[in-house]
Amino acid sequence: SKSASGGSICTKAEGGKCTACNAANGLFKNPAASPTLGSECILCSDATSRDGVMGVANCNKCTAPSGNTGPATCDTCQEGYYKNDQGACTQCDTSCATCSGAGQNACTSCPEGKYLKSDKSCSDTCGGNTYPDPETGTCKESGIADCTTCKYNATVSKPQCTNCGSKKVKYMIDGSTVCIELASGCTDANHFKADDDSACYLCSDTSGTDPNKGVAQCKACTKTASQKPACTDCLEGYIKEGSGVAATCQACGTGCATCSAKDDPNKCSTCMAGFFLVTEGANKKCVPCGDTTQGGIDGCAECDNQSGTLKCTKCKPNRRSKGESGNYTCEEKTCEDDSACGGTAGACDAIVIGASGEMTYYCSLCGDSNQYPIDGLCNGNKGSNTCAKGVCTSCTTGYFLYMGGCYKVDTAPGSLMCSKASTTPGVCETPNANSRYFAVPGATASQQSVLACGNPLGTTTGTGDTAKAYVGVEGCKTCEAPTAPSPAGMAAAKCTACDGGKTLTGSGYGCVMCSIAGCSACRADSMCEACSDGHRLEGDTCVSTGPNLGTGAIAGISVAKSSSALCC
Repeated sequence: SKSASGGSICTKAEGGKCTACNAANGLFKNPAASPTLGSECILCSDATSRDGVMGVANCNKCTAPSGNTGPATCDTCQEGYYKNDQGACTQCDTSCATCSGAGQNACTSCPEGKYLKSDKSCSDTCGGNTYPDPETGTCKESGIADCTTCKYNATVSKPQCTNCGSKKVKYMIDGSTVCIELASGCTDANHFKADDDSACYLCSDTSGTDPNKGVAQCKACTKTASQKPACTDCLEGYIKEGSGVAATCQACGTGCATCSAKDDPNKCSTCMAGFFLVTEGANKKCVPCGDTTQGGIDGCAECDNQSGTLKCTKCKPNRRSKGESGNYTCEEKTCEDDSACGGTAGACDAIVIGASGEMTYYCSLCGDSNQYPIDGLCNGNKGSNTCAKGVCTSCTTGYFLYMGGCYKVDTAPGSLMCSKASTTPGVCETPNANSRYFAVPGATASQQSVLACGNPLGTTTGTGDTAKAYVGVEGCKTCEAPTAPSPAGMAAAKCTACDGGKTLTGSGYGCVMCSIAGCSACRADSMCEACSDGHRLEGDTCVSTGPNLGTGAIAGISVAKSSSALCC
């Protein structure tokens, strides 16, 4: 899973018991001959001895000891620590978030609000022709020729030069900048030169003072000395009114790229991306591509009707594109493959189980780093939830964290898992009444607080030596929440009912196939642990005792019940 919520404990589970531990998530299988119940998987960071086996304090990934006892070998340390020459994890310098060694010039990433410089130190500012890049958290070169100082403009998501030395900064329509010689570099239709040769302005730049003040939303203009610029063409979505230096740009109707009258949705000439033109008599309006009430295509984000037939060219992020390129149908309101969450960089790993047991997949990671899984769908509006780089890490009041996304308690799909939010923001207090989920004890807003009864891969709470692991039971339908284990321990939910075709083990910690004739309870698939009247337990099966003989006795010979320990 690419999800950032919780951590899978097992890579394989049988009969409700973990048989292979997830090394990718910082666990290793206890090599002891007979591991203590709840210690089958050990966190790499757990330095407490468990059956003579232990991890390494503050370790993230490790290799299990080669024998049945001893410490693991740490491969990589947790964030904020580095592996020293003795194999222990040592805390980084306080100025670093992560590091490769000791000192303030060994940082590999920085705390929030600071940026990694080329000398591997962290700073809240970037000098020279570098800018603080919010995506990477580093100081990056602007790539703008002749630029001496620069900044990052979050509005246009681009670096911009602020000083070109002996040259002048020229702003482009798309928000980028270049350094120019004023005499030769400010002659195109989208710009005008200040009368005092102090700057090159976009036609739409209104920051100056007359006569060097542009016209709002103007795309192209002309200027003569001592006069204001005269707008000749307006930006997309606007129409020119007036002429000469009195010309202004006025907004078209909603969705119009060009129009024949201002502020009138029925006077569109062409449409912006995401809309298509509909002609109704003398009226022409732009309709959203996905508006099915006005002839749009369900789930469509961008479309084309130049051929006379409306075709979808791009589906919304939460829809799956089907059909030939440029003529898609957009299927499924939830994701069924990675492309629905924004290409192969996205992930559809958030499984929600409905009241009747049906599974639906939702986005756990969005391929577009500026979108986030909100209620299972990739959305550019994260609200007050804490999300970054395509995933959510904690949720606000009324939401809870689940598999990398934030879900509302009062609407589906969140309401299928949780019925009541905790007074602690971002935490589910009471699972849905269908009991297919249980509340994870001690979870915080930045940890997964609900887990499916049938999820044997589990989740974790806490960090380091205080971490605790929780798992469901494979094949379980409804369950009771586990009690909190000791630190670094693991606890399983107690199953109360299994999905179709399986029965509970006597302990309640397993769901198994049990079709052995005369068997009343199995301890594993096709392995009986108790027989019904008229049968006796022989190995893992039930043998008829025949008429007139009670269970557990043949011709007066007492037969003890199998003493094999329950596996689950």
